[in-house]
Amino acid sequence: MHHFDLIAMAALNLPNPTILLQPNGEDLEWVNQNTAILVAHGIGNQLPLETLDQFGRGLIKQYRQAFDDELSITHEIVAKPDDRGGSWFDNVLRIHKAGSDKYIDLYEYYWANYSQDKATWKDLNSWLQGVVTGATKFYRRNELIGEQYKDKSPFFDSKTGMFKPFRYWLFLSVIGKLFLFIDLLWRLILWLISMIPLAGKLADILVQAYADSLLHDLCNVISEVAIYNVFDPKSKFYDTRRQIADGAVKAITYLIERPTDDAAANKQQLYYPSVIIAGHSLGSQVTYDAINKINLLINMGKISTYDTDGNCTLKHKTNIAAQIKGFVTFGCPLDKIVFFLRENVPDNEYLRQQFLDNYHEFKQRDIDISTESGRYGKNLVASCGLKRMLENVPWRNYFDGKDYVSGGLDYYKGLTNIDCHFKAGRFGFTHSYYWEYDNFYKDIINNFLQ
Repeated sequence: MHHFDLIAMAALNLPNPTILLQPNGEDLEWVNQNTAILVAHGIGNQLPLETLDQFGRGLIKQYRQAFDDELSITHEIVAKPDDRGGSWFDNVLRIHKAGSDKYIDLYEYYWANYSQDKATWKDLNSWLQGVVTGATKFYRRNELIGEQYKDKSPFFDSKTGMFKPFRYWLFLSVIGKLFLFIDLLWRLILWLISMIPLAGKLADILVQAYADSLLHDLCNVISEVAIYNVFDPKSKFYDTRRQIADGAVKAITYLIERPTDDAAANKQQLYYPSVIIAGHSLGSQVTYDAINKINLLINMGKISTYDTDGNCTLKHKTNIAAQIKGFVTFGCPLDKIVFFLRENVPDNEYLRQQFLDNYHEFKQRDIDISTESGRYGKNLVASCGLKRMLENVPWRNYFDGKDYVSGGLDYYKGLTNIDCHFKAGRFGFTHSYYWEYDNFYKDIINNFLQ
């Protein structure tokens, strides 16, 4: 589907199209602009450079099939300012093609170090109880927005689109006791092992040590979701959330502000006329929030290479929506976050709700529906001068039916949902399959890098 068709559909508030990812036999072309790709990892025990390695190998494989010996790569090192007035060094994969002076620079945004070992099981249980309480209190809102935007989750009938309250309440009942169940189950297993004659005590010690390591890793994975989805500034996790979010904003800002190395100001142009932002899993929420913040910074005149109307002030005359060529999400939980984890505001606090909405407008539908009469009921609506400059940025969301973290996005507009349709068997879990899937990279190249 043509990008302009998506813009028209978004203007009419129509559902996003969903297409099946198919093998594409077309010949690949090389980029005609220097292009930067920033990839943010998701939840899990991530290591530095792991994300760059996985995504980089996927791109290189496709380009080598097209250009073979014409392709080469280099390790670039970029000095960036740190928060202490010094510098840190970012690693960049540069992909070249013989006969062209244009290249692709691949960056990663690594944020796992911020959230590591910050939360305990007790913290996670408290957070989960808060999520369940909010979902219970505001279930009527969830019903309204789900039915309006044709939510495809199990809580809505696939044919009629009607809300299924029994499934909703059953899910909340089970999830609310999840950590209690895990704790009780584990205590039972340890007790049974300790009852084994003679070897029971030794086995108990060994299993306990293994379990401590396993539960520690599991706690870190789940805590990343909990920490990043904290909205109360009084929470002990709020500063960590800010660190993660601010780091993503700085990473994108560097790419869109960086000028060419020409010292003559009147000759400076954008170093990267083309920037693509990608996020996997929770990384898609992190990059989504960063794009919202970039729009705010441009409105406030805080991006050095753009004026407050989003026009480039360098010799390279362009608009910010033309420089950010695309947004790629894969294994993306944004709809689930909207449904269960968004910051809910009581109906009577309509001013607070409006102010929050103005900060989170990138391609988002009107999801804060408190009554059938509309978003803010019959209350006065505050005008806001913030310009939404990135609404025309192309967005492709890759998901799979066996990836239970992700799904097609219904609560956002002006995007294309891409069903990867992985072959994983009845009980497969495909959340990490994207990294090794050839057609995923081919589709990105065909839609954003040609």
